Amino acid sequence: MKILMVSDFYPPFIGGMQNYVQTLSRSLVKRGHQVVVCSIGNKWLNTFDDDHGVKVIRFEGFFQRIPFLFKNMREKYPPPIQDFSISKKLERIVLKEKPNIIHAHGWILYSVLDYKKLGVPLVVTLHDYGYVCPNKILLKENVICDKPLTIACIDCARNMYGTAKSIFSYYCLRFNKKKLKSVDKYIAVSSFVKDFYSGQLNLNEEDIVFIPNFYEQEKYEPESKENSAFSDDFILFVGALSPHKGADVLIRAYEKLNTETKLVLIGRKAPSYTLKNTNNVKIIENASFNSKIEAYLKCRFVVIPSIWPEPFGLVALEAMSYRKALIASNVGGLKDIIINGKTGVLVPPNDLEKFTEAMHYLLENPSTTKEMGRMGYDCFMKSYTPDVVIPKIEKTYSNLYSDK
Repeated sequence: MKILMVSDFYPPFIGGMQNYVQTLSRSLVKRGHQVVVCSIGNKWLNTFDDDHGVKVIRFEGFFQRIPFLFKNMREKYPPPIQDFSISKKLERIVLKEKPNIIHAHGWILYSVLDYKKLGVPLVVTLHDYGYVCPNKILLKENVICDKPLTIACIDCARNMYGTAKSIFSYYCLRFNKKKLKSVDKYIAVSSFVKDFYSGQLNLNEEDIVFIPNFYEQEKYEPESKENSAFSDDFILFVGALSPHKGADVLIRAYEKLNTETKLVLIGRKAPSYTLKNTNNVKIIENASFNSKIEAYLKCRFVVIPSIWPEPFGLVALEAMSYRKALIASNVGGLKDIIINGKTGVLVPPNDLEKFTEAMHYLLENPSTTKEMGRMGYDCFMKSYTPDVVIPKIEKTYSNLYSDK
């Protein structure tokens, strides 16, 4: 089968969606399929690449040629509207490559929807809340938004985009919402995402399927003890160093502990949001792959204090694959992954006292912490490896292709 992956971005761009698309594409090639990836590029990247057998095509559309639209000139996100320049490029690629399935990821979907007329089934993975929330995180004043895609979105998105782009994004999403019904099949990465979009887009069981995310451990070359950046006694956070990820919540909860165990936070710095190092709190921005894996291997346990409803929570899989217990917010997709009291501890989001209690409990009960890590690893191997998950995606493709 030939699959055309269409994604906002693809590595070397960093992000959960990019990693998902890359791992899925490489795995499908290993399983005997042909995969072509189309994504937004820039002048620093090759237009054509071969990524372990995956054919990668990068291009820019009309909006990427307007410099003042973007704060980061390396990552020029497509807006939530059809870009006719991208649509024309994709049409030529579809006619040349003749894929059996198109699988879209992100806002570039709006430049794909027209090519239903070519008779190729269209699959969309729901990685976030971006089809009904301009901010994509479904948060309003640090509380999960229960009224998405209303005029209040303009104020909510203003801090991220500015007034003009906030208004533009909101009305684009409103205008394009009905078009989303033309997608043949949605893949929701968690039961929370499935329930949310089923309600928002009026989808039935035939329109949307729940297939979880997956994680594949990569080769790790340990640093020498002299070059190690980590002590042998610390709690770990991995994720964007931003408010919706709850990094500041974790630091405040940690400060209530009476412990010599350190706290290490690894992630990408968010604009206009600064976390400071202290004697016991270490912030590591843009850590290398080896450093991140070393941190997983050496830490006591991992904490995911998200305020937003994580659509899935890939960090949870990473931690479980390295046999680490978890403390996490009881929201979104994290509720699917973590078995409370068995593989970790679920805590109400934003609850400093409960996070402090959970960390204290795991620190004081190392045998329980180790057993949670072991059970988490068993759960990971049973449900979240590419060999388990990708056949479910293949089945989705096959069912759609055979119906045509």
